[in-house]
Amino acid sequence: MSLSRRHALQAFSAIGAAGLLARPALAQARTLTVSTWGGVTEEGLKAYVQPEFERLTGAKLAYDIGGQGARYNKLLAQRANPPADVFFSADEAVVAGHKAGVLTTASRKNVPNVADVEDWAMSVKAGNTAETIPGAPYTLISYLLGYNPEKVKEPVTSWADMWRPEFRGKLAFASPVHSQMPAFVIMAAEMAGGSIDNVDPGFKKLAELKPNKLTVFWTDWAPLSKSGDVTMGTEFDYYLETMKDQKYPLEYVIPKEKGIGVPEYVSVVKGTKNQELAEVFLNLMLDPKVQAAFAASTYSGTTNRKAELPEAVRNRCACGARVDQLRFFDPEVFAARRALWTERMNLEVVPNWQAR
Repeated sequence: MSLSRRHALQAFSAIGAAGLLARPALAQARTLTVSTWGGVTEEGLKAYVQPEFERLTGAKLAYDIGGQGARYNKLLAQRANPPADVFFSADEAVVAGHKAGVLTTASRKNVPNVADVEDWAMSVKAGNTAETIPGAPYTLISYLLGYNPEKVKEPVTSWADMWRPEFRGKLAFASPVHSQMPAFVIMAAEMAGGSIDNVDPGFKKLAELKPNKLTVFWTDWAPLSKSGDVTMGTEFDYYLETMKDQKYPLEYVIPKEKGIGVPEYVSVVKGTKNQELAEVFLNLMLDPKVQAAFAASTYSGTTNRKAELPEAVRNRCACGARVDQLRFFDPEVFAARRALWTERMNLEVVPNWQAR
């Protein structure tokens, strides 16, 4: 970790003003409120983004911290007086937010770094025009399988391994409200002979699992991993790397069917009085040197093709060749079907689990 953080600091100190927008004329005494996750994301922003943003603009950053669902509901409830100016989320929430009228587009010309963003990262199509972008896909994370190598002797290679008898009552699994639950409905349907348009077999397949714990965040199941009550869990790669740093007995695998690739976005909140500042912030999140520093600190993958990472960092995040090992789902499908599928999970699947 010391190598990664040292590289991050070196990269960050070299950013400078070149390639970034000039200081907005109206930035004096303003504050941009950032709605984002706590933990490694908040820490990365404060260490590697906030100082440069404040230097470039003269404005300050403030934070509204919480889980994505709670923060999104706050945008819905307070749309007349938005609680934040920019919003961090997975790509599905960007789709939903634009449809609900709580997120808005950014000017493409004011976010010039978007020209260097990889095509696979631009997963939200609505609002992506010659003049606008729906948001800035600033990082890539992947959802994988983590396991305890001290307890699990037979290699874990597939999503289907979750149904192995040894993991009955020993599995930490995504809650029905988790951002990636729709992906599991689709994948389980495919395993059982169904498809994205025939998900009935998927719900039946998922009902056969026997999770010990339902999770939305890694700290929900981390203590059970140490105690041995959980020997396998579904989790994002950057949280799995965080757990490894904290000496949890843990390894993880990209399943042979591919892991789940999740571009994360920062978007402009509709109704903000700081649109110009928000666009500076989005552009900064796409700067290659900022991305390199952020990746080294958080293990989140880069989306700017010009971002340069040392091998030690690339090996610990969804970067480079690993993208080929990931499956990207259409966030429009997730947004359109989530409500129905969540209801079916709660009625048809969860009662069979008896998980905590």
